[in-house]
Amino acid sequence: MEPTAPLPETTVSLSRLLPGRCGVVISVEAGDAEIEQLKAMGVCEGREVMLVQAGDPLILRVMGTRIGVSARLAASVRVDACAGDTFGTRPGPAGGA
Repeated sequence: MEPTAPLPETTVSLSRLLPGRCGVVISVEAGDAEIEQLKAMGVCEGREVMLVQAGDPLILRVMGTRIGVSARLAASVRVDACAGDTFGTRPGPAGGA
């Protein structure tokens, strides 16, 4: 396994976005089956997603469609702020992002 480059400090997990904020998916840290499940819903590296509603499941807008993603799975998706957007994030659990 090749070492991965460190993620920019502006990245957060998808589960920490505030509703109405968007991000571009930069990585998914999950098992192969979960990555395939997310891809089937349109959530993959380079894709812009917006958090519509927080909770469990989170409601996301992806390619004009709303989808539900469990909070656990959303925590494995790292996003970077969309161009012209700044992160509004909820506090993470103690000791984690």
